[in-house]
Amino acid sequence: MGKRLRVLEERAFPLGEERIEELTSQFGTPLLILLRERIVRNYRAFQRFLPGVEVFYAVKANPHPSVVGLLASLGSSFDVASQQEIALVMSFGVAPERMIFANTVKRREGILYARRVGVSLMTYDNEEELKKIQRYYPEAKLVLRLKTPSNGSRIDLSYKFGAEPEEALELLLRAQDMGLAPVGLSFHVGSPCHNPKTYATALHIVEEVLLKAQARGLFLTLIDIGGGFPLSTYSSEGGPASLEIVSEVVYPLLEPFLSRGFRVIAEPGRSIVGNAGILVTRVIGKAVRSGRIWYYLDDGLYGTFSAIPFDKARFSFYALKESDQEVLCTLAGPTCDSLDVVAEDVVLPPLEVDDLVVVPDIGAYSWASATTFNGFDKPQVVMV
Repeated sequence: MGKRLRVLEERAFPLGEERIEELTSQFGTPLLILLRERIVRNYRAFQRFLPGVEVFYAVKANPHPSVVGLLASLGSSFDVASQQEIALVMSFGVAPERMIFANTVKRREGILYARRVGVSLMTYDNEEELKKIQRYYPEAKLVLRLKTPSNGSRIDLSYKFGAEPEEALELLLRAQDMGLAPVGLSFHVGSPCHNPKTYATALHIVEEVLLKAQARGLFLTLIDIGGGFPLSTYSSEGGPASLEIVSEVVYPLLEPFLSRGFRVIAEPGRSIVGNAGILVTRVIGKAVRSGRIWYYLDDGLYGTFSAIPFDKARFSFYALKESDQEVLCTLAGPTCDSLDVVAEDVVLPPLEVDDLVVVPDIGAYSWASATTFNGFDKPQVVMV
């Protein structure tokens, strides 16, 4: 076993070379391997580090049925964003009360479906959404999503979503005047959040809105702190801003709300599945272009590596091959699109066609956004 693979095995996942080769022989490549024990461990860790906070797994992070089914069996609740995600979660016997329709701009069909199956908890951040909900699901329980800073986060989710804090009271009272039931507030600090102080800022905004609402006789009971939690220290994104460290800052900020009887929920996605996914992809071609070696893989930006443009992700690459030599290379995907370049300036051993490349920490926002562009199938997925 090569040095780089040993580092990979020790730091990133508990599978050995023989097990990887066995799985790829059985299922082919590209292959996304999901680690059952790691998902369970991450879920339990979230509960341990944030006791009293209800876990609503963000299905969008990885909606593979094996993931949803496993988390359902553990008792997780779910953050769903569409009619299709609601149906997927319900197929595992999850009660509608264990879901939040956390999409602030929903399709009419989605709202009607939620009403039909009883998913009543849902978010909004604008008056037009209130009009839709009043028309199609007036019994819904509403959570106003606030715009909060995303300092220290790779993805700014307040760019597209969230009501301005100064508009919050008006939107809450407007919902009440329309005969609807506002029950809480939500926010999202961006993803992944590597600055725990951002949660402090967001919760300060929440407290201010709560006080203004109480002064007008509106008493909310739920706080949704969203997702964006980083991976654990067991991954390449661990360290100073790991889930453990973030929780040391965030939980003391949540305790006053919990002690006052607020229901506090969270929507973790990547922190549950991010480091539980390992991609195995195969070299299907090689060439020298402008003096640089190019290796072409059977997965690319239109497949699992969609996390690179979609989630601004960066990955580590390891060759399943022993060698004392290393070369600087470019990795490209299999499609005919010139944009399909996975990574440049990658250091790997010299590779040949059919050699395997292993990529850890690729379980979130990757397979979920993969396409079938050029007719290439999405990677196979196996949970072990």
